[in-house]
Amino acid sequence: MTSETAAAPAPDFYTMILSAVDGAVVDDVGRLPMSDLQHIAHSTSRRLTAAGLKPAEPVLIPVSSRAEDVAAILGAIGAGAVAVPLHHRAHTDTVQHIREVTGARFALETKSDTQRAAPGLCVSDQAAPAPRPLLDGAAMVTFTSGSTGKPKGVVLSRTRISGKFQAIRTALAMPASPVAAVPLQLQFSFGQWATFIPLMQGGTVHMTGRYSNDWMANLIRSEQLTYMAAVPTMLRMLVGTAPGNQAIEILTGGEAVSAHLRRLIFCDWPRATIHSLFGLTETGTCDLLRTDRSSDDDRESIGYPTPGVAVAVDPETGELVIKSPFGMLGYLDMPDVTDTTLRNGWLKTGDKAEILADGEVVLSGRLKELINRGGNKVSPLEVEAVFAEHPDISATLVTGVPDSRLGEAIHLMVVLQGDRSLTCNELINWARPRTERFKLPDAIHFASALPLGQTGKADRAAMRREILERS
Repeated sequence: MTSETAAAPAPDFYTMILSAVDGAVVDDVGRLPMSDLQHIAHSTSRRLTAAGLKPAEPVLIPVSSRAEDVAAILGAIGAGAVAVPLHHRAHTDTVQHIREVTGARFALETKSDTQRAAPGLCVSDQAAPAPRPLLDGAAMVTFTSGSTGKPKGVVLSRTRISGKFQAIRTALAMPASPVAAVPLQLQFSFGQWATFIPLMQGGTVHMTGRYSNDWMANLIRSEQLTYMAAVPTMLRMLVGTAPGNQAIEILTGGEAVSAHLRRLIFCDWPRATIHSLFGLTETGTCDLLRTDRSSDDDRESIGYPTPGVAVAVDPETGELVIKSPFGMLGYLDMPDVTDTTLRNGWLKTGDKAEILADGEVVLSGRLKELINRGGNKVSPLEVEAVFAEHPDISATLVTGVPDSRLGEAIHLMVVLQGDRSLTCNELINWARPRTERFKLPDAIHFASALPLGQTGKADRAAMRREILERS
């Protein structure tokens, strides 16, 4: 049920990156060597200190997948601040909410889209926010995507971040000087660890603010990539565009990777290794790891606990709960919500799961997303898995939609392979022998792509909104 390895003292991630001899970040402007990144980080720290920064004071960092964003985060941490990354094109309401919650008066922003430039320092107020004990020892505040309400600020300590990064490095057995493609956003935990850990190893990170299949395919063809970090949506889009025989390590997370998608990936890259990482920002991310190679079986699971992490299942609800020494210090200025979320150190995930005898964890759906169809509880994941096996389908998404007769109806959205053509009746008839009758979708929608949320994951809530707006 648990991984009993205690959280050992780990090298400080900031110190490792700022003392690395080799490495670089390559973005849409070009290559920024590690020495230059370190110089920008140090100069940023000095400017913040000279401007009157107080210890543990939040600093906003609008990020746009630039090397300077990495330097700005490190510069803020090096000055004793708490870095608060947010997307440079975040909605005005979101930016205002984060400013109000953090009380930040400083912001570090890269101004030029085409040239190298140290992040500009903006000061909105001369008075520092009141000290908050929760921020003592913190390095970052990472805001959740806000899919169920306003974003919450997850406070992460420098010590715990370093410990988690060390645990991930160990679990992945990451070598020195890796070359990684990381087309992910730095305001989210996946983008953060996938960027910082290779840099800790003196590696090179390729990032872009203009992701496309061509960008990734060109990297795969032209660079000796060690790692490729991508959410499953990106992997589904990439299948068939850049086959090769590279022994590439694929890092993926944000949603469970189906056996169907793994098979498609291995058809393109038979020598690849797929590392599927499951976790929450609140627990320090990457709590469970599943590693697959082309010769492995097709079992459906999210893997085993990573070092230091314990998992359990609530006997009454079947909900997966996680306990981690690398978890958040709490939600910023939300002690009641923190206490509700963390019970005796255990955090509720909202996922229904089963823990097998050997400790492997299998998801059976989201508790909050279970569809109540005529009194029958149906897991969207289960319906998606059935239709994902159809040879003419490349992606599936299922949600429940209010229905006057059934309470909730099952709606399926599918993306077809290439120029394939299917009718609703053909799909239903194909699925009849493969699942129970009450799990068959009541409506099927054909789309060119699945609706995505801010993190790049397929978004059930967005799908539901689209259907309701059309009805």
